[in-house]
Amino acid sequence: MSAELRPPQVAEAPALRILIDEHAQASFGEVEFSEDEIRSWFSNPKVWIQVAERDGRLVGYLDVAAEEGGRFNVDVRTLDAEAAKALVAAAEERARTEAGEGAVVRGYIQGDEPVLRDVYESTGWRPIRHSFQMRIELTDDFPEPEWPDGLTPRNFRPGEEERVYEANMDAFADHWDFRRQPMEDWRRYMVDRHGFDPSLWWLVEDGGELAGLSLNAWHFSGDPQFGWIAVLGVRPPWRKRGLGAALLQHSFRDFRSRGAARVGLGVDAENTTGAVRLYERAGMRAVRRTDTYEKTL
Repeated sequence: MSAELRPPQVAEAPALRILIDEHAQASFGEVEFSEDEIRSWFSNPKVWIQVAERDGRLVGYLDVAAEEGGRFNVDVRTLDAEAAKALVAAAEERARTEAGEGAVVRGYIQGDEPVLRDVYESTGWRPIRHSFQMRIELTDDFPEPEWPDGLTPRNFRPGEEERVYEANMDAFADHWDFRRQPMEDWRRYMVDRHGFDPSLWWLVEDGGELAGLSLNAWHFSGDPQFGWIAVLGVRPPWRKRGLGAALLQHSFRDFRSRGAARVGLGVDAENTTGAVRLYERAGMRAVRRTDTYEKTL
């Protein structure tokens, strides 16, 4: 019996978590999302969600997130090859319906994912880039950060959202394939998400300008011992002074004081600012590779 596609209900979040956990365990040996995180996906108006069902059982998950300029990020989670083909075809049709010919779909293969790579490559998707998830196990001997020019970090203050957004965009403007994210989208992903904790956001100010930032959170899995650095950025005028390294060390120490056992982040493998080398010098190591696939419709 072929898999049938349909939109899921929020009440199916527990079943979706089981499905997504099975896929994650097969791909990279650990779970990735909490049930609360999965529930939050349903509230994003720019995300279109479908599930694949066979004989009353969920066998696949798909979401398609629309971006500016006719580009769509595609997330497929399934261990069923037939369901994978149907979900990828549905993602392409959704993008084509919304943006027409020339729409660009982009998907991701994490770790040793066993099904999706073959489906992408057999249907004209091509690898264009890769990134790493990097981590560090926290110990008791992290050195005090060496702050350049007497700069020191402070926490985010409510009402500073636009300043932080602008600093975030500026810090990443020279990165590969950068596209300025609308403020409302940034706020939805960074501030209005469940579990947002402003005490985990660290800002460095110099002469009234935000020079650098480390926007941290607890990992999407809900693991209370897993800290996550969502954004680590230094604006161009303040680079090459050790500010990024100091923010990284400060974040490690802050997470450790809160009971974290490890900290992770994601980084473009070909980052031009030397981020991978910075993280390696700080003691982080790559634990997972993600390949980015793309297709122009």
